[in-house]
This record gives sequence, structure tokens and C-alpha cells, in this order.
Amino acid sequence: MIIDIHCHVGFSARAIDRDIRRFSFEAEGAAGRAGFDSYFSRRVMRKWRLLLRWEFVRRSMGLSGPIEPGERLDTQIYAFNHRNMLDTQRVDRMVLLAFDEYHTRDGRPVGPPERLGQRGSDLYTSNSLVRALCAAWPHKFLFGASIHPYRPNALTMLEELKSAGAVLIKWLPLHQNIDARDGRVIAFLRRAAELKLAMLIHYGGEMTLATQHPEFESPAGLLAVLRDLRREDRMPTTIVAHVATPSTIFHSSRSHKLLVQALTDEFRDAPLYADISGMSLGRAPYVLRFLRRPALQRKLVWGTDFPIPPLLWVYFATLGPSVFDLRHVPSWIERDLLLQQRLGLDEAVFHRGGEILDVQ
Repeated sequence: MIIDIHCHVGFSARAIDRDIRRFSFEAEGAAGRAGFDSYFSRRVMRKWRLLLRWEFVRRSMGLSGPIEPGERLDTQIYAFNHRNMLDTQRVDRMVLLAFDEYHTRDGRPVGPPERLGQRGSDLYTSNSLVRALCAAWPHKFLFGASIHPYRPNALTMLEELKSAGAVLIKWLPLHQNIDARDGRVIAFLRRAAELKLAMLIHYGGEMTLATQHPEFESPAGLLAVLRDLRREDRMPTTIVAHVATPSTIFHSSRSHKLLVQALTDEFRDAPLYADISGMSLGRAPYVLRFLRRPALQRKLVWGTDFPIPPLLWVYFATLGPSVFDLRHVPSWIERDLLLQQRLGLDEAVFHRGGEILDVQ
């Protein structure tokens, strides 16, 4: 079974839907911006407007008119997601990801920042909304939840998510403010292991959302915690997004090197993995290095980081002009799958997600 384990869902200003089943902790949607099931911050919208000045990007996404947050844009995003997610022949399932808000050290939620440089949430997507989407297309979607470990009663919320069918929990520490060494995080990871819930955690560089806590870019703290939890036999299955690669040539590769060493040495027989999602631009050269590392490929899991597009031209030097044949594949998700397969990654990489998440 081929599963995309890293598939984002997000809308610019999606009001809460009271007609869907809601989690007890999301009765009013976002805690930092009540009344919304999903939103983008102003700074993310600025990045969108910059990107969408290019007409070919607008056409490929099927967007028209001004790029302003609201129902009109969200209707177009929904249609774009629908085309790319449901019109797939070779991908069996996709894990749709919720995304929790930024929380301060004392557990206070912070909504979208109002000014440049202010800390806050660039993206929020409720668990209630994602669960509803998964329930509407159960043959295609799996529920990827997100709950900030600094929330009061986070462990109770975690149990509620597991009971609702969540298959993993998504974190982005450098944006959301999550310190792996914090006692609340350790307790969360321990409980996730008991519930057999996988963790999908982003380390390494980040481009789309603001890097608000660069001190949490390295997986060093997480690896130290997992080392201790492994001794207790309470280590959750953990997937590090993007193999902790730098997102541009200007970012350090230290996080990536540290993770690869752990994957192929100390944690080679432990449930620690890395996904190969979003391997474009600055991350593209790393895929070619993976091909020369069979021991590392045994630890890799396929995902796309949708809606990040698979940029075919970055692999022109490797695959030649034939790579552009994939432009005719309408789904970006399926296009990414075929691109990574054509590069020559071991076929087990594409089936490992189903094995890790125990999806039938």
C-alpha cells in the first residue's frame, strides 16, 4: 500500500462548521482566534501573493482573481485540493494533517501575528475539520492530528484524538514553540507510545512558516529524549520530516547529518524514520545522496508535503528532458510519487508508511 504520510490542509479564513462532529477542546475552533477552523496569517498571505504573481503558478493551481483571504479563495483552494488528492490512481491513501497554534511556554495559545516580527501562528487547521474530511472520503484519507504539548490537559486531548482514529501527531517545533526536553513533551511522547500513535516532527530548515524558535531546529534534543524513552521501552514511532535537510543552500546541514548518523547507527533498529517530503530546490540534491546509502533508504518513508509542488526542472540534470513528461500527470501528489520512483529510490520506501502506521 502506498501512502502519502505528509499532506497539509489549510484555508485562508475558514469559519467553524457546527454541523460536523467537533472535539471537546475545539468547540469554538481556534483557541487563539475563536470562530475559525483554519486560517493563514498575514505574513503567509504575503508570501502567497509574491508566489502567485507568476501566471503559470495561478494556472496550475486553478486560481483566479485577487489573492485575498476569505470564502472565494478558500473555495478555489478546496477545488485544487480535491483535484490533486482524489484524482490519484497510484496513491492508495493520504494522511491529512491538522496543525495546532503557537503556544507560549505557559500554555497560552497565540493566534495570527498582527505585525512583522511578532510571534504567533502562521497556519491553523483544526482537528475537527480534518477528521470531517477524512470521514467524507474514508477510502482515501487518514487522520493526521496536531495538538500542542503545552496545552493544559494535552494528554487527555491526545486520548480523544486516538479514539477518533488519528494515526499520527504533527509538530513543527521551530514555528510552534516545542522544546523536546520539556517535561510536558516527554510525557506526551511517552503517552503516544502507549497509545501506539506515531509522531511526525519537522526538524531542519523551514521556508513556508516563520522560524520563530531557531533553537529548536536541531533534532538533538529529541534524540536525547528518545534515547531515554527507548530504555524505558516507551519510545513512540517517530518520523522526522524532510530528513531534517536544509530548505535552502544558505541553511546549515548540521541537523541533517546528526539525524542520518542516528538513523543508521544508534537508532538503526529502533522505530525512528524520516520522510522524503518536499524534496525540491535546496533539498533536491539530498535525494541523489540517499540513492547511495542503502542503510539510510531502509529508514525512509515517502510523503509529499502537499501543496508544495514537485519541481521537475530541479532534476533535469539527473533525468534529462524525459522528466518533463511528468507534467502531464494532473495530480501533484501522483507526480511526486512518479518522480521519486524514477529517480531510483528503493520501492520499499513508498510502502513503508503503510507498514509504520499499520494501515490495512
